[in-house]
Amino acid sequence: MFLDLTMPELDGIGVLRTLREERLKSMVIVISADIQPESQKLVDSLGAIAFINKPLDPEKLQHVLKENGLI
Repeated sequence: MFLDLTMPELDGIGVLRTLREERLKSMVIVISADIQPESQKLVDSLGAIAFINKPLDPEKLQHVLKENGLI
């Protein structure tokens, strides 16, 4: 799943918390302009496999996908 942190109604952190609470298995890659170190640490602690800064760097995305066996 590709997930942004800034969304209406339920933000990305809320989605990650819900996935964890419901024990739903999903590989989540957060792609966000929110580059605050605290946000990145929280995303990691909630189980995201990667945090990629916007604007999206295609090479970084390809590396993350390969590193996690998705391509």
